[in-house]
Amino acid sequence: MRTLWLAVLATLLVLIGCRSGSTDAPEELSARYDSVDGTQTEKMRNVLAAIREEARTEPMKYFHLNDVRADSVREMVDAAPPDEKTRLRYKYAYELLYAGQTKAAIRQLETMIEALNLSPRRMSRQAKPIFELLALAYLRLGEQQNCVDGHASASCILPIRGAGVHTKPAGSQNAAALYERIARRNPRDMQSRWLLNVAHMTLDRYPEGVGGRLRIPDLAPEPHAEIQAFDDVAPKLGVDHFAIAGGTSVEDFNNDGFLDILVTSYGLDDQMKLYLNNGEGGFVDHTEEAGLTGIVSGLNTVHADYNNDGYEDVFVLRGAWAGKVGRHPNSLLRNNGDGTFTDVTYQAGLASYHPTQTAAWADFNQDGWIDLFVGNESNTEFSLLSGQSSGDSTAASHPSELYLNNGDGTFTNVAAQVGLEIDAYVKGSDWGDVNNDGLPDLYISILGGPNRLYMNQGGASIDAWQFVERAEAAGVQDPFFSFPTWFWDYNNDGHLDLFASAYDMRYLQRSAHAVAAEYMGMSTDAERPRVYRNDGDGTFTDVTDTLNLNTVMFAMGSNHGDLDNDGYQDFYVGTGAPDFGAIVPNRMFHNQGGTAFDEVTFAGGFGHIQKGHGVAFADFDRDGDQDIYAVIGGAVEGDPFHNALFENPGHGHHWITLDLVGRSANRSAIGARLALTVSAPDGTTRTIHRTVGTGGSFGAQSLQQEIGLGDATRIDTLRVTWPNAQGTTQTFTDLDVDQTLRLVEGQSPTVLDRPPVPFDPSNSPARHTGHDPDAMTTASE
Repeated sequence: MRTLWLAVLATLLVLIGCRSGSTDAPEELSARYDSVDGTQTEKMRNVLAAIREEARTEPMKYFHLNDVRADSVREMVDAAPPDEKTRLRYKYAYELLYAGQTKAAIRQLETMIEALNLSPRRMSRQAKPIFELLALAYLRLGEQQNCVDGHASASCILPIRGAGVHTKPAGSQNAAALYERIARRNPRDMQSRWLLNVAHMTLDRYPEGVGGRLRIPDLAPEPHAEIQAFDDVAPKLGVDHFAIAGGTSVEDFNNDGFLDILVTSYGLDDQMKLYLNNGEGGFVDHTEEAGLTGIVSGLNTVHADYNNDGYEDVFVLRGAWAGKVGRHPNSLLRNNGDGTFTDVTYQAGLASYHPTQTAAWADFNQDGWIDLFVGNESNTEFSLLSGQSSGDSTAASHPSELYLNNGDGTFTNVAAQVGLEIDAYVKGSDWGDVNNDGLPDLYISILGGPNRLYMNQGGASIDAWQFVERAEAAGVQDPFFSFPTWFWDYNNDGHLDLFASAYDMRYLQRSAHAVAAEYMGMSTDAERPRVYRNDGDGTFTDVTDTLNLNTVMFAMGSNHGDLDNDGYQDFYVGTGAPDFGAIVPNRMFHNQGGTAFDEVTFAGGFGHIQKGHGVAFADFDRDGDQDIYAVIGGAVEGDPFHNALFENPGHGHHWITLDLVGRSANRSAIGARLALTVSAPDGTTRTIHRTVGTGGSFGAQSLQQEIGLGDATRIDTLRVTWPNAQGTTQTFTDLDVDQTLRLVEGQSPTVLDRPPVPFDPSNSPARHTGHDPDAMTTASE
């Protein structure tokens, strides 16, 4: 296993360059940042500003500060002896490309090629990386000039056609010419072959433009009887936020009956955005009015009503992937109920300094107050992006945290006390009641180690509370390289099943190679995801093959929902890697009645080839079906893109939306179990199961439950099991379909008047606040 990790580390060092990091331990950072001036939001603004300034003084420690890194490498080139200049010039071109200065990178590479008298016709193995980087730069130039500056709904979505075809073809033309040379000389180089096919598609020359031996089949759309094509309406509505990787929380933050969008971005000075649904078919940028200016960075978010005041609050996670230099504070944003938020992290006792991107809310001790698990990224073997081995004296441990809600606005970390001593590279987490005993259990996804399942044993008091790890006995330790995860009942049998994605770090720089090989029917050892069926006896069965999901996925942001309201949950996977060559489609899978999944990526128009991150299924226009919001953009400075909002065209099925309100249970009703027995016109009945939560571990959707009913015309019974100490159950009978109900614990349902409001770009003030093309370095070079 250690040999495997060494290979991974070597790949990463090629990508980002070896560097040392700060020796400050978390407690030293606490002493420094806890004393920063300011109260509440002002204090967090000042802390984040200080981190930003410190980072820019030592940019080589931060793999995504590429603009400043490029300047540093240029200075190295100028001072280097002759025998070092070639290597450093290549690194300089690399940093320019990854900073978004694509034309400058191309000039550097072409100058190198001329100076070294290299030719693509006589490409040696030593020269191949230079030509590969040049081809990639040309391909990226085409993306920037067409998909970014000339952004349209069809931009960068496979199969590329119509408005997605490049009107400025030079970038892809040059890339295609180089990739053909590379692929012909290196027939086993599936990544170059894949990128050759993509380049031809952007020029409207696929498949006929690709030589038969180099052509990758089946990249054209296939009709699907059950799923219609979705259209990306984000550009029309102004919610196509332009930034690098980030997270999203979709929720009705101002309680006006319409779902809003909060998005974050990974860059150290990237401003989060709050788009309020104006109830007229559009969105308004409410960031400044909400008091969020200066609250920057963050790769993921999760939300819940932590203080039970009736307004959903947001937790923002920072420092992911960055190892020692990722010791940034997270943020708890309290929703004040008046359209504003206050950062109360320090006052709430949640300030800590660990790299993390995953957290999950649940009332684990059922006292009516929602608690918070935070999964941190420990350097137990290797800190993946810091190039720092565990043998280094500065490689700190970052144990995960379980924050008990004290019910007074503060939290206490009780992880070690209750048996959650987790020191691993945690990349995903989710709560779910595995054995239906009323207590939420915790699944931990680990990148580079066996995953863990902690069964909640309960206790007479918090002092006696215990969790016990059971992953091996339950059969849910795989995959070894695991990332986002979630509990769900994919087959509606009343037992929570488990999805654990795969993110194979061995392929970090050649993910397109693995995807292309699979399309060609070739073998690849890239790790696959796992779907585990809950057997109802404390064990799970791996049904990945049975469900037709044994396929390569470099999963990042992802979530589950119901595309066609048939009552079975589907899922969308955002894919990619920091490498610019990771141009692989995000993928959508449609549930076939709980027995298998069909891929509908191309048929549904979901095959975005830009990097996919936070994902949320949500009914923004209140027409009863779920749209999909996806955060798009890579992990480095030069890889921003526009977020997408895929509008559901409707599929003719019935639905019910449920807004649950806990009383003795937590106000958000997170963990409530729903069982709906429904009748079809032919008299047949079935039961649909749901659990209240925000879905997957990378992307948070609304806590209101949007449930498809298929062809059912009546809800015979709706049983709600509330997540409180008593396990209170309420049953409601003979309910109409196609309506929204509010379910308050202990009360009868209330019908909410929520008619559909179609998307209307003319009523969306946010649509005029998109990115400024002049901000792209390529546009001004």
